[in-house]
Amino acid sequence: MLSSLWSLLAITALTAAAPAHVSSGVLNQLTLFAEYAAASYCANNINSTGGLLTCAEGNCPAVQSAGATSLYEFEDSTEWGDVAGFLSVDDTNKLLVVSFRGSRSLSTWIANLDYGLTDVSDLCDGCEAHGGFWKSWNSVADDLTAQIDAARKTYSGYTLVMTGHSFGAAVAALGGTALRNAGYDLDIYNFGQPRVGNEALSAYMTDQGSLWRVTHTNDIVPRLPPTSFGFSHASPEYWITSGNDVTVTTSDVEEISGIDSKAGNAGQAITEVEPHNWYIVNIDGCQ
Repeated sequence: MLSSLWSLLAITALTAAAPAHVSSGVLNQLTLFAEYAAASYCANNINSTGGLLTCAEGNCPAVQSAGATSLYEFEDSTEWGDVAGFLSVDDTNKLLVVSFRGSRSLSTWIANLDYGLTDVSDLCDGCEAHGGFWKSWNSVADDLTAQIDAARKTYSGYTLVMTGHSFGAAVAALGGTALRNAGYDLDIYNFGQPRVGNEALSAYMTDQGSLWRVTHTNDIVPRLPPTSFGFSHASPEYWITSGNDVTVTTSDVEEISGIDSKAGNAGQAITEVEPHNWYIVNIDGCQ
């Protein structure tokens, strides 16, 4: 009897310790939106409203195969960063996708990243957001929201998705949260996202759901700004454990639950810049 109990406890412990790998369906979705994030780095997708989205580096084949078309493009230079991207329609997958471009100079962006928090209690009680990221979203929010409203009327029933990489992921996270707060139904797929606010905001974003925050091995950017400055990450995290420039499989992506969990990227002793460039595809290859 006792030996059976120990066996059961051992099996239970092993089961609890086993990483939760993603399904092929989830990996396909992560791949598609990584490609949409990659497409925002391609200059031709920021100045060609009405045209097909294309990536000269060959890093958005699924987007191109879907025949995704740009509906609206934007580029606004502010003191907090260049906020650029597009709103596109994907008739194949019945999607409206807003993709925000990341920083064009990662080393400069990291060096200039400030750690200031600003009150956003209009979103949720006790919530604070990174001041620069929040201002960056607000610099394009009015015009972009008007374009989204027009697109939703034309493409009724299409799923609205916000996505981005790096700085673009931060803007997508806060913009998506703000739009949800205003009653919009949408999904957020982000890659290499820095921390965007305090724990109250992370909890609020977690509770909203439909959030896919993807990290890669020991990418330095998701570790910034530091938690010691009051910053936090929402849950869940989808942690890619395979190396750079390799094919990502379902067993290479772990789903990790828990606000500020250290089971994935945050638990790595050493951080590096190069993993930030590889999120299923060479995500900033068009730079």
